[in-house]
Amino acid sequence: MKSSSLCIVIPVYNNPTTIKRVVQEVTAYNIPVIVVDDGCSVGIDTLVSPQDSLTIICHTYNQGKGVALRTGAQKALEMGFSHCLTMDGDGQHFAQDIPKFLTLFDNLDNPNTMIIGERDFENCNPPKSSVIGRQIGNFWVWVESGTWVRDTQTGFRLYPVEFLSYPSSTVRYEFEIENLVRFLWKKGKIAHVIVKTLYDETRVTHFDKLKDNLYMIRLHAKLVIMRIFLLKGLVK
Repeated sequence: MKSSSLCIVIPVYNNPTTIKRVVQEVTAYNIPVIVVDDGCSVGIDTLVSPQDSLTIICHTYNQGKGVALRTGAQKALEMGFSHCLTMDGDGQHFAQDIPKFLTLFDNLDNPNTMIIGERDFENCNPPKSSVIGRQIGNFWVWVESGTWVRDTQTGFRLYPVEFLSYPSSTVRYEFEIENLVRFLWKKGKIAHVIVKTLYDETRVTHFDKLKDNLYMIRLHAKLVIMRIFLLKGLVK
């Protein structure tokens, strides 16, 4: 694979204090960047400087991270990219880890591979809820797919663009779990890279611990049932 065939997609919703820095750091790698403004109160186009390598797409209202990712993927397809590297706009991810993805991507034998940015929890003092949530998510994805993924909840991933744009029943944070499981059902391969993660007072997350965890529970129940039907040959 060649890095010229990929772009970077950043979905963002109301992260005005971090998105400018994220975009500045990412565009320094001379890779085309697509930022999806998911109905932000302050338009992203007023926060970042125009650049030839930067494309900004604006939703008129907030539709959820899953929808924003699909919007970015669709634009990437239209622009002729086969893969995209997704990052969060809240500053949790470090642009300096991008070369790790690029090195692995350039040496892939199978284009149907998703590269997962495994968060280094040993050196970032993560909230207990994130640690526990990852353990639970990893377990259920293994039950649903038969594949052990070391960080199922990270948003730092390199995807085949076509798969990201497939129709999905989820629109918020649970989209990334559903997309991962469906990717594995389609015989997709997984590779991992260790990435730094920032957890401090500057990071603003819109993950609703009650609502979004309920969505996750509902999704896992659905995927487990579908997995049983798949194993029995009742669905394809």
